[in-house]
Amino acid sequence: MERAFKTYSSLRMLGFLSVLFALSNCGLSEKAENQYVIMDTETLIEKVAQEPTSKVRVYNFWASWCTPCLKEIPEFEAFAKAHAAEVALVFVSLDRKKVWETAVPEVADELEMTQPIWLIDQGLDFDWRYQVDEGWVLPAIPVTLMTYKSHRKFFMKPLERKELEEALLELQTL
Repeated sequence: MERAFKTYSSLRMLGFLSVLFALSNCGLSEKAENQYVIMDTETLIEKVAQEPTSKVRVYNFWASWCTPCLKEIPEFEAFAKAHAAEVALVFVSLDRKKVWETAVPEVADELEMTQPIWLIDQGLDFDWRYQVDEGWVLPAIPVTLMTYKSHRKFFMKPLERKELEEALLELQTL
């Protein structure tokens, strides 16, 4: 049974990647082709731990079923576009694998998400979240981590653009 499930999961992922490949061959921009990245929690922690250099990195943790998450996404998109030269935004989806092919791209299309979306294969281990920030109370989302050089700002609440602007200014002046 477990092997059949793994095979089924592999086939579903192959289908998802095929859809992405097909879309990439329909004239979408290179940005759209590379919008979705699948990774495990170890890779996520490594990427978040890398010290940013030239840009402030913003990691917004969300899920397709989270109403406050969906409400703030346009704020993040507008913020990222206004500060493209100084900000790198990544949306980190905490959705389960079974909706990677359905709900996640539907939400991304509906909200016109243009920034990268990392699909996290987190399994049943939620302790990885404490490595993002020790203050992350489970299962709270939306959550946002902003990093710049050796500085970090962690938010465990929905954010508006004004708050993002203030946090950016604060990080850049530290």
